[in-house]
Amino acid sequence: MTAALLGLHRAAATLSAYSAAVQLGLIDHIDRTPASVEDLAMTCGASVRGVRVVLATLADCGLVQRRADGRYEPATPGLAGVHPLLPWRDQVTDSVRTGLPAREAERDVITTLLHGMRSDVVTELPAARRVLDVSVDGAPCGAALAVRDPRCRVSLLDVPANRRIDWSPQFDFLPGGLFDARPAAGEYDLVVLPGVCHLLDGDAAAALIQRLAPALRSGGTLAVIDTLAGSQGAATHELSLLLRTRGGTIHDPADYRRWLAGAGLVGPARVDVGRLPALTVLTGLKP
Repeated sequence: MTAALLGLHRAAATLSAYSAAVQLGLIDHIDRTPASVEDLAMTCGASVRGVRVVLATLADCGLVQRRADGRYEPATPGLAGVHPLLPWRDQVTDSVRTGLPAREAERDVITTLLHGMRSDVVTELPAARRVLDVSVDGAPCGAALAVRDPRCRVSLLDVPANRRIDWSPQFDFLPGGLFDARPAAGEYDLVVLPGVCHLLDGDAAAALIQRLAPALRSGGTLAVIDTLAGSQGAATHELSLLLRTRGGTIHDPADYRRWLAGAGLVGPARVDVGRLPALTVLTGLKP
């Protein structure tokens, strides 16, 4: 069996094991509290042998881990939140055939996973007293920036996802959403687009950067945080965009460089973050 076929076999086994663990309630249980094979079998009404094999399969691919005391826990918090991945196998064919999203209103699971990485990514961003965070998903990168610097003040887009959270006095809301917010010129030291451009086609992403760049003060930074074409995990990320957006795509680094330059920003600088799917921080400076 070739390496490619072995990889396909492993992927099928992992999905089958994860699906069984979800349906039996194993993932929900260990997401709340670590548990042994025996306790999970009793609680979830399954065989000890079956639970042991399923958890071993998930541990083999790095989704769960076995603690020193023999109990299992997720390798990454929020593993139960990946449940929406399961219907993909039923939806991909229709989306490929029609080119239309199968679940447009749902939150992108990969974007959900990326949220946990943003606290690490902010270390690549410059210090700033005034920040505009163009997040639209209720998990703004600016939250980590505010923790890093209590003197920092962050403006968020006034969208429902961001309004659901009771923000501290460090935060305020910019009227409008992704397509109509008009920040004041020269207002911000840092404008951040975390996981936004991949939701848009090329023309819309370019127009967004063009509209936001004037909000920077002289010497300010516009930072795009996203997965780039050709990076690890980009193809899988783009598959999720096919299922949930009408024009979203993983853009090429050359396109971003052109868009930043077209908005009058110099640089740009690029820092790759070694995760899966990979994230890149692209920054342009306002002269």
